[in-house]
Amino acid sequence: MTVTGLGLGAGGVAVWRSTTSALAADHLDPPARTNPDSGGTDRAADIADVYAWHQGTGATATLVTVLTFSGPNAPAAGQATPCDRDVLYRTHVSNGTTTFDIGARFGHDDLGNCFVRVEGIPGTGGAAVMGPTERTIQRSGVKVFAGLRDDPFFFDLTGFRETVAMGQIRMISDRDFFAGLNTSALVLEFPLAAVSPTGQALKVWGTTARIGGGA
Repeated sequence: MTVTGLGLGAGGVAVWRSTTSALAADHLDPPARTNPDSGGTDRAADIADVYAWHQGTGATATLVTVLTFSGPNAPAAGQATPCDRDVLYRTHVSNGTTTFDIGARFGHDDLGNCFVRVEGIPGTGGAAVMGPTERTIQRSGVKVFAGLRDDPFFFDLTGFRETVAMGQIRMISDRDFFAGLNTSALVLEFPLAAVSPTGQALKVWGTTARIGGGA
């Protein structure tokens, strides 16, 4: 889905304290901007999925959010997460009263290495977390990872297409189109109490915005 005037795409989930996770998919949308089959070129800003879950109990409980983008892709030599400094990746967490907007941007150092900088992570007191991609970064009691991962989304795309074409259910529960394909992921882990101090249900969604608005 498109966020008019702000971002290229958005996807979201809801997380209840009594459940473990929920998910929603948004691959290659809008097609004209992100799907190569439709002439789209802005893969770096294309949100694939948003995942969120909480783990642990009491004071040590954490919330984990995952924003996947620029996928799926067949593994290839030299493949890397897009390091586009003009794309702003945002993870939003709302407890119904307060919305926390977490922003991440990528960039290269003088040697050409890709780094990620994340601002606004709850529980950090406003401190930015920065470090190289493809590594877990731990700062101020939070964790950040940005890099390639095996795409966790499960869907029988072949069965879906056959179902549409033939008019009868052709889905198979163990046939996964995304198996073995790569996606880029921005993973955040931070104290659950920082966003849900009294056990409020949470809404989590992601957006991307391209600086200048162009593809």
